[in-house]
Amino acid sequence: MVDFGRLLCEFLTNPIIYFLLVFGFSIAVAIVLPIPIELPLFVAIAGGSLALFTAALLAVALGKAVGAWLVFLLGLKVEGAMNRWAQRSKVIERIMKALERFVRFTGTLGLFALLSIPFMSDTAVLYFYALFNEEGKTIGRRRFIMTNFLAGITRVSIFFILAIALFSDWLIDRPC
Repeated sequence: MVDFGRLLCEFLTNPIIYFLLVFGFSIAVAIVLPIPIELPLFVAIAGGSLALFTAALLAVALGKAVGAWLVFLLGLKVEGAMNRWAQRSKVIERIMKALERFVRFTGTLGLFALLSIPFMSDTAVLYFYALFNEEGKTIGRRRFIMTNFLAGITRVSIFFILAIALFSDWLIDRPC
């Protein structure tokens, strides 16, 4: 008889398979899923190996960078239509200008800080900074992508440090 629990643990503790799953999930979280990226990271904690921690760190950082690149391109395409739409209403135009000023004021540091917070929605932050980025001039494409990559490393590191500090007793009796 097949022990599905054991089979699942072996499948998820394979660093290559885990990397691919988390990488795909990270891209989806950046583009469409308004859920935290930390959900699959609990598997790395349960697995408890350095290989899984490394796979998670790289998968999240690279996935966030790819997702950011796609959202940045979409933001460039949509921003022109948003500006034309805003010209129909002075109130909406003022709101959009205020949001653009916020992005300009906070810039790369604001984007990095928001994306580094564990359990923060990447999707909302990315679209906000991509749509109100004044035609990609406030934060350039390379800086936008690199900021997402570095924020991914920071966020996963913070999450792992907090998880290990809070759940160290549980980690001794890992399920996998």
